[in-house]
Order: sequence, then C-alpha cells, then structure tokens
Amino acid sequence: MTDEPSGAIEEIQSALEMPGQAELAPVYAEFGAAIHDTQVLEFGLVLLMALATRYEDAKFDSDAVSNLSSAQASQTIGELFRAVRKKEHFTSPERKAIHKAIRLRNDLVHRFMVDKVERLLSVEGRKDLVEELQAIRRSVQYADKIIASLMNHYLDEYGASLEELQEYAAGLFEKPDEAEEIA
Repeated sequence: MTDEPSGAIEEIQSALEMPGQAELAPVYAEFGAAIHDTQVLEFGLVLLMALATRYEDAKFDSDAVSNLSSAQASQTIGELFRAVRKKEHFTSPERKAIHKAIRLRNDLVHRFMVDKVERLLSVEGRKDLVEELQAIRRSVQYADKIIASLMNHYLDEYGASLEELQEYAAGLFEKPDEAEEIA
C-alpha cells in the first residue's frame, strides 16, 4: 500500500483549511470525556433499576436499558422514579437534572458532532465546543451524584454490596435471545 491516499487527503484538508489533529485534540478529548461521563451515568441508572427491581418490586421490560438511549428514555426514567419514590424523595430539580442528563447523553451520542462539525473549523468554534462539552459534563456528573446517592441509601438499607448488585443486574435486562447468544 502506498502513501498516496493519505497525501491526497492531506492536500484536500489543506485546501479546505481544515485544522490539524493537534488543533482538534482538545475538542476530541473533551468529547471522549463527556461520553465516558454519560456511560458512568447510564451504568448507575442500570444499577438503580436493578435495586428498584430487587427491593421495590419494580418491573422493567428487557428493553429498559436500550430504551435509555432512545425516544423511550423518559418513560423508562419515569418508571424508575415511580419505583424509587417509595423509598426516596426526588425533588423536582433532581428529577429534571436526571432527565436533562439523559437528553444530553442522547444528543451527545447521536447528533452532537454532526450538528456542530462546522464549529471545528475555527479557533473560536473549537473553544466554544470545549466549553459546551464541559457544561454537558457538569450536568451529567451532577445527575450521576444524585443516582449514586440513591444507590448508597439502598445499599446501606439492605446491607447489599455493589458487587452483589452488579451480579444481580448482569442478566436482569438481557433479552432472551441475547442470553442464548452468550451461552
């Protein structure tokens, strides 16, 4: 294989005045960190759903986890709130913060870079993207703290450990055909 294709790409990028990797790196680093934060939040929500299922007789279907990243996210989160409200009181701002974090997560994963790609072309645009991603991270981290606090209350109340909960949650939301594929 020759180096011609990459040379041609570099020529096109140069002609379009595309920023180099070093200029894009801060945006991509912040984007990656934001994606990581949303995955931590999603994992916390899954564990909280497992706690609600185990201790509050909550019922979630096998699509509950995948619904967190779809248009049905609000319904799944609503079910979760109804289940854990028996034990914990969510303030309206806390409920809104968690809903906002899920919406931000879905926007980040599905649309963010596509919708904002033109902002990568300028120094000011890249700076704005980094600031926007940092704001998203703060919102997601705040929601994750709320979820973590609820999980801690459950774990303390029932004398459960995080390891036990992870084992319990492992197969809880698998679809039957997924379990067969793994076996």
